[in-house]
Amino acid sequence: MLTDYLSHAPVKSEERKEAEEMSIFFCTRGVMAPLNEAMAFHLRSNNPTRIFELWDKYDRWGKKPIYLAGKRNMSVDDRMLYVCAAAAITNEFTWIYHAMSTSSTVFPDWRVNDFVQRALTGYEPAVRQRFRDFLHDAMLTRDVDLFYPLASQVREAGEHGDYEAIEALCRNIRDGIERGLLVPGPALDPKVPKSTWSPRIVDERVWTLLVYGAVRSRKVDLAGMIVQEMKAVGVRPSIRIWNYILMGMVKTGAQPRMLQVLNKMREDGHEPDLMSQTIVLRALFDKRSLAQARGVFLSIIGSIPSDRPWTDEETTALRSAYNVVLNGLLRCQLIEEADKVLATMGKEGPAPDVVTFNTLLNRYAHMKLPQKVKETLHIMGDRNISPDIYTFTILFVNACHLGDDAMKHILMERMRELDIKANTALLSAAIYSILANGENDSLKHAMQLLRLMEKSPDKEARPNEITYNTILHKIRQQIEDKTIPFAAGHEQMEKIYDGMKRRMFRPNRVTLHVMMKQYLTHPHPDSLRTATAIFNELCTERVDNDDTWYIFLQGLNRRGQLELVAETIRKLQQRQSIQPKKSLLALVERLSWRI
Repeated sequence: MLTDYLSHAPVKSEERKEAEEMSIFFCTRGVMAPLNEAMAFHLRSNNPTRIFELWDKYDRWGKKPIYLAGKRNMSVDDRMLYVCAAAAITNEFTWIYHAMSTSSTVFPDWRVNDFVQRALTGYEPAVRQRFRDFLHDAMLTRDVDLFYPLASQVREAGEHGDYEAIEALCRNIRDGIERGLLVPGPALDPKVPKSTWSPRIVDERVWTLLVYGAVRSRKVDLAGMIVQEMKAVGVRPSIRIWNYILMGMVKTGAQPRMLQVLNKMREDGHEPDLMSQTIVLRALFDKRSLAQARGVFLSIIGSIPSDRPWTDEETTALRSAYNVVLNGLLRCQLIEEADKVLATMGKEGPAPDVVTFNTLLNRYAHMKLPQKVKETLHIMGDRNISPDIYTFTILFVNACHLGDDAMKHILMERMRELDIKANTALLSAAIYSILANGENDSLKHAMQLLRLMEKSPDKEARPNEITYNTILHKIRQQIEDKTIPFAAGHEQMEKIYDGMKRRMFRPNRVTLHVMMKQYLTHPHPDSLRTATAIFNELCTERVDNDDTWYIFLQGLNRRGQLELVAETIRKLQQRQSIQPKKSLLALVERLSWRI
């Protein structure tokens, strides 16, 4: 009744004024329709000033504690669109910027188009275009200003390997800088009163985030392009940004180009820090470039401050470098040299920790040197370093490798003595540790431990959904990194997936997402049908989320299934649920141009 009354009540009546205040109250309780209609009425009456007044009053009321409790959206919220329309009519961008800053709402193209056709058909094309431009610019400046919406979007793009989303974001920021909407500068941004507007600052955090997203998406060249963009607008890349690029080169096998990056760092006035040198060390050992690796390590030792105590951060970074050297030397079978490096730790270098000894135990176990495993355990005891679950994991894997069942039982007894209970959580972590090891037989040993868990008489040590999801996720990651063959990994994933169902575990959304992603990358036509069936199951049971749609759309696009992409986008537009995440909307916008 209130909504209907506000659609036609006289403008200057006292009753309308009271009804509009009532609509603002309902809005604070999550009922948007009355205030939407009040704003729509004033837009039809060409009275944008009253729309601003309604928004301003809602903004003041919405901050009072009494109106915050129990708030929830129960209908479509078009208030921001009406404020943007009023801003476009009056050509006052400040209003929509400040309104947008109070919300994380994003507006997909289909919703914007619907609003333009429904509410702005009577206005000139220039006003309609200004409305679209203001809405786009307000969302961009808000995301840069608040930062966390950008961080969320980049994190999701990185998780899905969606480098195109990072590219699109870079283009938007570059365009904003060129138009004076954004300016590069330090992270100093005083609050701007509503009566003024100033370009929003793109600080170092934003550039670092974009480089991180490019590296996470395994596109080091894109990270390099972002660095060039920074320099073009007068921003000097930080050492952290260069380190991200170095890490990306290691992950993508682009180690030969690391020297070029180091030279560019020096040209920018940055000497490689401990993190940089440790990344280079790891890359050199990967390539078995021992002479160069030794030179870098000597440089690290020479940089250790001797005139003051080390900070905690310096100690951690140094220990990480030493651990990389120990691991690298043992991978090259240089046992004596590794022993000498270990002997210096705690004297000239940082004291070893449990990670150091786990590194040694892992390498010696892999080299099939049981005597060195025993020696390392004795040194751990002499230095009063207690083993952790990962220590026992390494020893357990070694016992599996040797077929030593007696040792397995001894290890389990020792864990009980140390009150390290081999429950499901710890054994799942052990499986993850085995798979993260990246050795050729890590998958085999992980499966052996899984079979033992499945046969365990102790219910607290049997696998659960997390255990199976851990294995599925890690196998999928190894397939993507090409550390195991696609066919072998796919076969194991199907066995684990089928095994879960046989053991009466109902696959949850995490499981189904991993399997859907795997089937979408398998070239066989049946795999597409299976992936589609998983997607439909998630939607039918209403347990889908934005990631469900993102994975499915991205997979269809990569398979060239543009008709299915178009059909899925139509279904998404009809979906009645919460506001989609910006990363999903950005993907839909890109795909819509292609179809």
